[in-house]
Amino acid sequence: MLAKVIHIALAIGSLILMVSCSRNLESTADSKIKVEYWYLAGANAPVPLSVSLFNERQDTIEIVPVAIPWKEHEKKVLTAILSGNPPDLINMVTPISKWASRMALVPIDSLLAESAVGEDDFFAANWKDVSHQGNVYGMPMYTASYAFFYNKTHFREVGLDAERAPRTWDELQAMAKRLDVRDKNGRIRRLGFLPDYGNLHMAMLMAWQNGAEFVRSDTVVIMHHQALLDALAWIQQFYGDYGLDQILGFRAGLGMADQHGFISGRLSMMVLDNTFIDQIERYAPSLDYGVAVIPTWEGRDTAGSTGTWWVGIPRGAKNIDAAWAFLQFATSEECQTYEALTMKENLFPANRKTLESNDFLNMHPTRKVFVDMLGFAISPVVVPMAHDVFWREYTVARDQTFYGRQSPETAFTMASIRVQRELLEALAYDSYVRANMDIEWLTSGRER
Repeated sequence: MLAKVIHIALAIGSLILMVSCSRNLESTADSKIKVEYWYLAGANAPVPLSVSLFNERQDTIEIVPVAIPWKEHEKKVLTAILSGNPPDLINMVTPISKWASRMALVPIDSLLAESAVGEDDFFAANWKDVSHQGNVYGMPMYTASYAFFYNKTHFREVGLDAERAPRTWDELQAMAKRLDVRDKNGRIRRLGFLPDYGNLHMAMLMAWQNGAEFVRSDTVVIMHHQALLDALAWIQQFYGDYGLDQILGFRAGLGMADQHGFISGRLSMMVLDNTFIDQIERYAPSLDYGVAVIPTWEGRDTAGSTGTWWVGIPRGAKNIDAAWAFLQFATSEECQTYEALTMKENLFPANRKTLESNDFLNMHPTRKVFVDMLGFAISPVVVPMAHDVFWREYTVARDQTFYGRQSPETAFTMASIRVQRELLEALAYDSYVRANMDIEWLTSGRER
């Protein structure tokens, strides 16, 4: 691996030279072009490796990294943009449409047209996350993937094949019943599977697998899609076999860290993201588990979810060309592979060539499954212009259904109405801004 890292480091040196010379960027040793880069991190976060590499291997541009804490980071960045004194680059995870619709980012389509890096270097869901209304406003930097985890020890205990995960939801349900454990009083001590436990909305995942699309023509919201209603019916039936009180009591006993349902051995199967591998290694290193493709409906392709940590150029940035030189480098295969091989990082690199390289896949036996699932991933940004409201209303409607307060069709029809109203207001405001705002700022920061 060391030889590979050295080889990549040499390739990076050549890449930086090409990128920094790709435009007319002139400076002297004492007057480098300063590019301020705000990135999400903790208070004592180290300088990103991509920044250190870029600064060390060329003498034209200096990336000045500024760590911004998660708390109120959006407010801080937006205030800087509105004040006319933004950084040259920002690192975000919130939907890019929230920023693009505020005219807070520079579209980079013209820069991409002259670049060797582009759409084909990323998975479709990640590229969708940096696009808005036909334009591209940032580059994917890091990503995440979901897969199916199962406890092999539990499988063997009940006579299931520990090397074969369930392939369909119905098969999973049958296995789950065999994996359940109750005490002598009938109380649940272990469940084979618990829908909607974790950080992924299981009904949405199941609906995506059945072809659900919740927005038609980018303007009509359909949360009460039949595929979602069918998924909710499946989950309700699953819970119905236990009783709501039993399920709620069991969930109340689950916690975080070593008390997490899967880590503590109280759940046998879950859909989890790639960062969960680190939690297992920290809290239950001897856990015998497998990672497989997420089950789906009979005759349907699987589907997963993802997330995109992106970097964009804010409106009013003073050094657009220099910022773009770094952005191309930081998202390149060479840089992302070097980072992946030399840093212990929860997030996956976003560059597809890095993700699919043998060097990356061989770092952990579960990597290939997670990378394969990215090919089936769907962005959680379902309604870009009403993202927060969509997920708020989804959660409310799901809970109304779960607790039997409303039928799924009623709950999600009402949710559709509320999200639709929010979307139309956002689209109207966006149209007004675009019709009345001077957009010379789109190229005002570019070096000549």
